[in-house]
Amino acid sequence: MNFSVHFDDATVERLNKAVERVDLTRNRIIVKAVQEWLERNEEKDWPEALKSHFRNPAPDQTANDSLEAKAWRSESTAEGVRW
Repeated sequence: MNFSVHFDDATVERLNKAVERVDLTRNRIIVKAVQEWLERNEEKDWPEALKSHFRNPAPDQTANDSLEAKAWRSESTAEGVRW
């Protein structure tokens, strides 16, 4: 998909210098920058252990199905979720 993006002169100048330095097109640099930004800032899904725990809003109190907070936090960190 094509669309237009408008930059101020200072940003265009910096972008043009980057093009010369890294030997990529302006378009490729912009695409990579947007992709990297989205990867860091998109809403992440809940870790599976947490989703599984909350599927049953009233768990059986006799069963040992409590959620270990440290376990799901380390799992989510491994999946790249930021809290």
